[in-house]
Amino acid sequence: MASELPLEDFVFSAGGGFLFGAVAGYAIKKVMKIAAVVVGLFVGALAYLSYKGFMDVKWVALENATRNTLTGMAGQAVHTLNNTATQFAIHPSVMTASGVPIAAMFGFIPGLMVGFKKG
Repeated sequence: MASELPLEDFVFSAGGGFLFGAVAGYAIKKVMKIAAVVVGLFVGALAYLSYKGFMDVKWVALENATRNTLTGMAGQAVHTLNNTATQFAIHPSVMTASGVPIAAMFGFIPGLMVGFKKG
């Protein structure tokens, strides 16, 4: 009976990870859709106001600012991933403590993909 407990922990942890991953993926995709609509409406409003002559939009400056912002965000994401990988390499005991975090991770990634697809 003692040998069944780690398997049950693994299965429940992977299932919980899948559930949290699916919810996270669904929420991320919904937030991205809302953000895309808001940005699209903003740019459309700027284009309309520029067309009507109510304001002068410097499109090159706007493009450069957007490019710099997106480049900075991508750089931060890469830095975060590298930092996380380094922390796991320095402290491997975090990942091997009864195998539960590893099981949750293996459930989280497929759940994230399913939630992202359904969102």
